[in-house]
Amino acid sequence: MSFFTLLWLAALGLGIGALGRAVVKKGSPMATWMTTVVGVIGAVGGGSIIHAILGNGHTFVATLLGVALAALLVMAITSWQRTRGEDS
Repeated sequence: MSFFTLLWLAALGLGIGALGRAVVKKGSPMATWMTTVVGVIGAVGGGSIIHAILGNGHTFVATLLGVALAALLVMAITSWQRTRGEDS
């Protein structure tokens, strides 16, 4: 995977993290910086998984999976934190 592909996925992760933050209602237990970091980790992780499975030349598929994984991670962690906060 090229450096520019990783950079592209990281930038998408930043965007997904920001969108996730905008979509989540007020009172979200996840800090803004954490939402962004989770988005970057999800996007780069998803893209890396596709790259490892399919090899080079599948940047579009890697981008789609990276965005999906980033969004799912942001939603899952936010949901988990809300559930954990209600139990205390």
